[in-house]
Amino acid sequence: MRYSYLKTKHIEVELSSICNAACPQCPRNVYGGKTIDDLPLQSWTYEEYVTAFSKDTLQKLESMYFCGTFGDPMSAKDVLRICEYVKDCNPHIKLGLHTNGGLRTKALYARLADVVDYVVFGIDGLEDTNHLYRRHVRFSKVIENATTFIAAGGIAEWDFIVFKYNQHQVETAKAYSEKLNFRKFNIKKTSRFLNKAHVLVDSLDVQNDDGEKAYTIYPPTDTKYFNNTLSTFKQTNIHDYAMNTTIECFYCTHDMIYIDVTGIVWPCGWVMDRLYGVEAKQTRDHQVVKGFLDQVNEEDTNCKMNNIESIIHGPWFNMLQDTWTNNNRLERCGLQCGKINHIAGQNIDVEYKN
Repeated sequence: MRYSYLKTKHIEVELSSICNAACPQCPRNVYGGKTIDDLPLQSWTYEEYVTAFSKDTLQKLESMYFCGTFGDPMSAKDVLRICEYVKDCNPHIKLGLHTNGGLRTKALYARLADVVDYVVFGIDGLEDTNHLYRRHVRFSKVIENATTFIAAGGIAEWDFIVFKYNQHQVETAKAYSEKLNFRKFNIKKTSRFLNKAHVLVDSLDVQNDDGEKAYTIYPPTDTKYFNNTLSTFKQTNIHDYAMNTTIECFYCTHDMIYIDVTGIVWPCGWVMDRLYGVEAKQTRDHQVVKGFLDQVNEEDTNCKMNNIESIIHGPWFNMLQDTWTNNNRLERCGLQCGKINHIAGQNIDVEYKN
């Protein structure tokens, strides 16, 4: 199991690291409060994108998905122009994006409907609950943008992350999504109560921008919404499991790669989120990843400076893949893509290749 440019058929791109929301379990902020200090806040420009993604590269792909680890793709000023470029180069590519839906205008969503194949809206509740996780996002604005997109002919999906505070609304939200003509309603079983330090917790205190506790969120208590992998981890030593399990890389087996907003090409976004933030920097994973980056030239990792094929078959990817079987094993890889308890299979039970 090794990455191959020839086999790569799907690319996830982080178009922006900027976001209007402050989701408490997102790595971009401190538990729903201030944005982490070391995160580079930027977006892909149209000019950068055209340089990095040639027509030949785009024509070989089956799908491209704009989501990302730290930002919302709708924050990118050139999001529409970039989408149009992708479709001009490859009219058959399946092109989608994921957004909280709370920023930009109805006019933009209407225009996107003519270009992209689908948009996934992350809506974790209804009017009285969505903002508890999607902090600073107005539910009415989300519904306004989503219904505009749908009315213009766009294919929309509703992603619902289940917590204790919204589990009673799942069926109501599903019915509402059908009334609004969303094509799909996806129930997400969160793994994020295995926190940034890879410790299982029973709750999370949400912070404000001053670092003060605002309220507490809890995982669902209804068993049908449990992430079963996390239940299993309660009976095992998480570190020992992660460092010894056989890795079946989700992205590699699905012929996917991940590219962040700075242009670094990664095997996946889960490894990438070990790069920034105080908690990430306290992990061994961060030291290993940062050490690899320090060992190679910037052009060995960055598609704004080099072609993607050279990066996938170069020293950067080789070092990361070698950790699957050597003493530099990343705990992140074992947890997300371990053979027995496959968090990726639970947390990404929806594959956006529709």
